[in-house]
Amino acid sequence: MKGKDFKPLQEEKDGGTPSGKGGVRGRNFASELWGEVRGGAEHFQSTQGQLPQGRIRQFFYGVALPFHIARVTLASPAVRAAYVKMTALQTAFVLIIAAGWALHEFDGDEHRKPPETAVTRAAREQAQARIEARAKELEAAMKAREGQGDPAAMKEALSTLIQEAIHAGQEGDLPPEEAAEAVEEAAEAAEEAAEERRQAAEEARAAPSEGEQPAREAEPTAPEARSEDAASHEEESLGAQLSATIRSEVEKALRDVPEATQKGPRVRKEPQQQGFNIDAPTVRDGVFFLGSWEFWALFFGSLSAVQWLVVALSRDYHTVISREASLATGVPPEDPEFTPRVRLNVPWLRAKLQRRWRAFLLFVMGIPALVLLCIPLWWVPKSFTVLSSLWGFWWLLVFTAAKSDRAWVAPVTRPPWFVRAWSALPALRVFRGLTSSLARRSESVAAPIATVERQPWVFAGLALTRFVGSIPPFRCFTRPFIPVASAHLIGMDPMQPPALKRDESPPAHDAGD
Repeated sequence: MKGKDFKPLQEEKDGGTPSGKGGVRGRNFASELWGEVRGGAEHFQSTQGQLPQGRIRQFFYGVALPFHIARVTLASPAVRAAYVKMTALQTAFVLIIAAGWALHEFDGDEHRKPPETAVTRAAREQAQARIEARAKELEAAMKAREGQGDPAAMKEALSTLIQEAIHAGQEGDLPPEEAAEAVEEAAEAAEEAAEERRQAAEEARAAPSEGEQPAREAEPTAPEARSEDAASHEEESLGAQLSATIRSEVEKALRDVPEATQKGPRVRKEPQQQGFNIDAPTVRDGVFFLGSWEFWALFFGSLSAVQWLVVALSRDYHTVISREASLATGVPPEDPEFTPRVRLNVPWLRAKLQRRWRAFLLFVMGIPALVLLCIPLWWVPKSFTVLSSLWGFWWLLVFTAAKSDRAWVAPVTRPPWFVRAWSALPALRVFRGLTSSLARRSESVAAPIATVERQPWVFAGLALTRFVGSIPPFRCFTRPFIPVASAHLIGMDPMQPPALKRDESPPAHDAGD
């Protein structure tokens, strides 16, 4: 029978305590967030012709839109075959460069010397000093009793020397191979010192007493000479055997050190020296060290340049795929039908460079404003880095929208947001010259800016996909679908004029793409 104090089991379990209520709220929030993400990503295949509701849904709709367009376009076997052939050849050229780099860097040597820092240098010197101290103890034990050695002391000193070398190798103060070499050299030095002490003692015993003249001075007989040579050879052989035995013991103990004592992940970032370091990634003792960020910046910069050259030569094939994607998704194509070929389109290249230079100037002209904004935010770490990254990402949105010809005929009703914000600050009216200069510079891209301001979240998602897709060799796969995705988003703008008909040419502009 249910009384007034009855509570369902689930409510009593999850909601009876504050922590239970927090857990329920956390799960509900995660479920709602996942629903927003999934709803935005799947919007194209459920509802076409209108944007989803909500900023999160719009963002992920922009992220997923190029992939939906690619899925619809590549449903045609003929288009799919042409796309696979084109991307395979383009990617092959880029990967050949990457393979050449990999073969040059990873030459099979897994024990290349790592870059030495102050910490590793101090640890190495301390380990070497400890091994030298143990070697002197072994040397003293072997010199005892006129070079004959104290067996008990020699055994203890030798064991201590081996344990010291093993400890240095296990702690990483010395590489295993270097630790084995150090203990071998120490044993050889101790053996040589003991041999010198032994010879000195024998010469002292064989020397005549003071005032006593030898009966005769004669050369040693042949049997005596052979006996001395045999004894010397035997002593050298015993010394070499002792050194080899010590080295073998250390190597055996350190053989499984990388697998047994390795701490941390198998992929690591090694501490770098101060300054500019181009340290390539290495593989040592089963661990992959990433190398310096300067190396990867140069590597991906070089691959991006190669990728850009490959795309520039085969741009016609991307244009054909973009036209097919437009036809497959119901967007009027912006390029006429033609036969593609490998060539260097000089007018396109010139316009492309002009666009890059224009984007660079627009970014640089906003730096003074970012510096002024960072003054009251001096207590925030890396505030300038964050603001400059957001400023650069904004221009990525603008030029992503500008991939479509329709962005250049969008209506412009007011100045860009950054000009309005800059002009509205009363304390900064002294910088009106900079404001007017930035406004004049942005007039050439006023239409794409207005397009993005009306639909910022979907273009943010599309710009993110474009940015990730520009990493080599992904650009070869994603580039044909970005302009079509931009045209799709612009077509959902209620203020956008109607799309061009198939027999009409696009408006004249200097988009460069």
